Amino acid sequence: MQDFQKLLVWQVAHDLAVRVILATNQAERGHSALIVQMRESAASVAANIAEGTRRPTQRQFASFLGIALGSLSETHNHLLLIRDAGILRAELVQPLMARVDRLRPMLLSLRRRVLENPDKKG
Repeated sequence: MQDFQKLLVWQVAHDLAVRVILATNQAERGHSALIVQMRESAASVAANIAEGTRRPTQRQFASFLGIALGSLSETHNHLLLIRDAGILRAELVQPLMARVDRLRPMLLSLRRRVLENPDKKG
């Protein structure tokens, strides 16, 4: 069992979620459902990393990292949609996309390492 707050991957995911919330505060009114979905998917990345660290086996932790990767892809999709629909200006979306691009290989790498010992206890 690890302290999730010490994991760099969690710190980057948490930072992404915070920045998504702050950036979407500047979104046009009338797109609240999409904004809520994007905020939830961004928050889900860090939440699944945190929850996975509390699971009894590495295999279960890897499963939660897989869910975090799915949430990251969902966030990426929402960012593209929000940018391309003009809901948020590209200059607000670009730094968020850069964080998504930084986080994806971190999650993939951690998941790969965790799966090297899938039955090990946390």
